[in-house]
Amino acid sequence: MPTTRTLTQPRVAVKLSATARNQLNDGTSTTAAFLADVNDKLKSGVGPELVNRVWQWKHVATSPKTIASAANVVIDLYDYAGLDAGAGDGRDALGQLIEMERVVAILIKNENAIDAAGSLEIEPDGTNGWTPIGTHTVATGGALRGGGSLLKYQPDSGAFDVDDGTNHRIKLTANGGDVNYSVWVLGRHDDETSSSSSSSSSSSSSSSSSSSSSSSQS
Repeated sequence: MPTTRTLTQPRVAVKLSATARNQLNDGTSTTAAFLADVNDKLKSGVGPELVNRVWQWKHVATSPKTIASAANVVIDLYDYAGLDAGAGDGRDALGQLIEMERVVAILIKNENAIDAAGSLEIEPDGTNGWTPIGTHTVATGGALRGGGSLLKYQPDSGAFDVDDGTNHRIKLTANGGDVNYSVWVLGRHDDETSSSSSSSSSSSSSSSSSSSSSSSQS
């Protein structure tokens, strides 16, 4: 029987806000508020608004995640084979093997400085490509430039399906310069339910938070 894993306080938070102001000829002005707010507190488990897997591939100075210009990185969203964030190849932050059958949220960010060279292209890989990510390239106008992010979020019971062997790989390509990038994924493995037990491992998932979004990365 597999070890049960639980997540503590998983959450997805995105906020877009601004105030539009119109200055009139008589010196008075009118304003209008602009606000879009997603602030979902999820729970640990399998089903609607539930997650039980989390994976982070974060660019930091001590562990840079960089794609050289014209090169690419392929991420297998099912088992993360070939990627070691510090706890072992294909393992989560707790050192446990990770298999993800559904993606609830994925956030990809181009960590380059704003207006720096290097666009991050995101698309299904040519082999068993994960189609829910969509195609975001320089040619389509959807590549992520420095500071840009792409977030896809689906909290219902189906989430975004990941099918090992047929529909599970995304490709990230650096176009026009080297690209530093980060990727965060919240998802589910349907065969393991959430429960409290002495054998449970508990992990704290980080919020996906953004004040603005553009297209995204890997």
